[in-house]
Amino acid sequence: MTNSLRIGEYVIDLVDDHPGTPRDASVVYPDVPSSAWEPYKDIAFNEKGQFQAQWRGHLVRRIDGTGPVILVDTGMGPGPHEHTGKNGLLLDSLSKLGVAPSDITAVVTTHCHGDHVGWNVTWEDGKPRATFPFAKYHPALNDWNYYSQPGVSNPAFQKSVMPLEDMGVLHPVSGEFELAPGVTTLPTNGHTPGHQCVRVESGGQVAVITGDLFHNVAQVSEQDWCPTFDWRTDLSTASRRWLMWRAQMENWIVVSGHLPTGRSMGRIVDRDGKPAWEPV
Repeated sequence: MTNSLRIGEYVIDLVDDHPGTPRDASVVYPDVPSSAWEPYKDIAFNEKGQFQAQWRGHLVRRIDGTGPVILVDTGMGPGPHEHTGKNGLLLDSLSKLGVAPSDITAVVTTHCHGDHVGWNVTWEDGKPRATFPFAKYHPALNDWNYYSQPGVSNPAFQKSVMPLEDMGVLHPVSGEFELAPGVTTLPTNGHTPGHQCVRVESGGQVAVITGDLFHNVAQVSEQDWCPTFDWRTDLSTASRRWLMWRAQMENWIVVSGHLPTGRSMGRIVDRDGKPAWEPV
């Protein structure tokens, strides 16, 4: 089991922030009957039998220390968080990797939900500043356009994404946008209007950082299961099936946004005629 992955000339490091809020699975997946979870209960839930996602980001950088330093997602933010009373640890996790906020040159937002944009901005005396002062911030243009509309409620977007425009560091992207040689965004709409993954290809290997393409390990096998968070379940299901099929057929390593630390990087493999998760 690993929290760090080498892909050719790049390394992808997990950057944990905070454990997510524990919930009953029926709240998160209201269309999935409790009996359907039976084959997955030992791998899909925490020790109390609840759904619990891990909040985190991922760091992408070249092994030789040259080139961009890319942070994919910024977790839920400083806190303290209500369900634990503790603060987020994303900056501490970066520090343990030898990376300061000022070292980050690009922040990629897989989608504009609160647990992926929380450290974008630091608020002091009612004023926002970019937590990563030398970075360009890259949400998907579709997300930016959608959540910027009057009447669309997303408090986290208003707090942690919109201020970036006035700071001059906001650079929304569309389609497959190259962040560095071999590192590109990959549109996978559905969870939000502009949900995007990040594909890293180098040295004949491919890894893909999936954001919220799936939230739970059971969704690797049950790819039509959708959480209540999905904006359009028809699109999220299509994106999930397409990417997981490619990952399985082409032996990509999948770097998940929310699976438990230590088991969040893996491959999609065939197990008894069904796709399944195999941590690396």
